[in-house]
Amino acid sequence: MTRASTSYLGIGILVLVTVVWGTTFPIVKNAVQSLSPAMLIAMRFIVAAIVLLPWLRFASQKLWLEGGLVALVLFISYLTQVIGLTSVSSSRGAFITGLNVILVPLMLPFLKQRVPWTAFVAGAIALGGIAVMSLQGLTLSFSIGDLWVLGCAISYALYIVMMDRIASRYDALPLAAVQVAVVAVLGILWAIPELVSKPLPTAVILENWLPIVYLGIVATALTTLAQSYAQRIVPAFQTSVIYALEPVFAAIFSVWWLKEIFTREAIIGAGLILAAMLLSQYDPQKKQL
Repeated sequence: MTRASTSYLGIGILVLVTVVWGTTFPIVKNAVQSLSPAMLIAMRFIVAAIVLLPWLRFASQKLWLEGGLVALVLFISYLTQVIGLTSVSSSRGAFITGLNVILVPLMLPFLKQRVPWTAFVAGAIALGGIAVMSLQGLTLSFSIGDLWVLGCAISYALYIVMMDRIASRYDALPLAAVQVAVVAVLGILWAIPELVSKPLPTAVILENWLPIVYLGIVATALTTLAQSYAQRIVPAFQTSVIYALEPVFAAIFSVWWLKEIFTREAIIGAGLILAAMLLSQYDPQKKQL
């Protein structure tokens, strides 16, 4: 397999990851009617950790250290987003979280990594696409919720950059296993106070067992594994732009499952994000895709 075809394979895998993430939007929207965000995150990562548990035995001490640090940053992105979304609309939260497409190429030069100017243009176009899809009646006022979600954008951008640095050093399966195991432990610690004050009824777990299994196996274990493999061959700035496709697929699946309307703004935004993804593949210095 040539280097170019390997790169396209990685891009294809990351696109599939965003497809899966898109399916989670209507699922999570229904699940949080009876499960708190803390419980849902804890349970999905517990399931994911069980699936990848056999590969933990291949994790070295160094992998536990580096992979655990990456997992901590990933957990912070979940935590800050959930806290922020308690006081910020989901559309505004999606836009602020989407700032990571600009933050990633801004972070990379500090790691002495060359970033083509097209990465910044593609990031700006992708962010514009997210804005068109997400924002209606944009206000310039800021709240503490905005700052929490901004913390999510920063931490997830840092997660992408850190994965770019370590993914090539380890096999994908042990790296994914360590990440989900650490986040599962942190998720349990986050949910413990809630469980102590208000034990979760068995009926609620039985009612949501299928969404939890899907979120744990497909949307967490498999996507984390896919990310761990694909970021070995896809640069971080391209990865961040590809991840901007998530709201596109979320809108598509919401139309399908929740009977929401695919608006003109959603079509325009999706077109901008797709254009940004194509532009992010072009390196002017190499003059090729």
